Amino acid sequence: RDKSFDSIGKNMSEVKIGKNFRVVAPQGIAQIVSPAENVNGLTIRTASSNPRNGFVNLYASETAPLVAAAGNANRLIFNANGNTLDGSSSSVFMPYPLFIPAGLGLWVTSGPLSGTTPTVGGIALTWDFVA
Repeated sequence: RDKSFDSIGKNMSEVKIGKNFRVVAPQGIAQIVSPAENVNGLTIRTASSNPRNGFVNLYASETAPLVAAAGNANRLIFNANGNTLDGSSSSVFMPYPLFIPAGLGLWVTSGPLSGTTPTVGGIALTWDFVA
């Protein structure tokens, strides 16, 4: 096909995926990229998350989040919150690429929205380092 169309018949642009990728369901805090690896900056090309019945948060910061709670003080750059019924799930997609300045790392956290109900929410990311 020469062209792609969305659900209402509008032309869609192609989206470049990143060379680097990671899929993680952290159930706590997980580092995706360390600040030392991010020498010249990076661009997150795509991100999609299935938060299940909890939250999945993506942070860009010099240091890791101290806790996997929804309200910590690090730079929250993308999040997904789910409140799904048993047997169903939700998906959240980052609507556009994000540039992350040099020296900032990427961390993802996940957990339940309330109480102690376990959640297995996850995130899939692709990114490119700036040369």
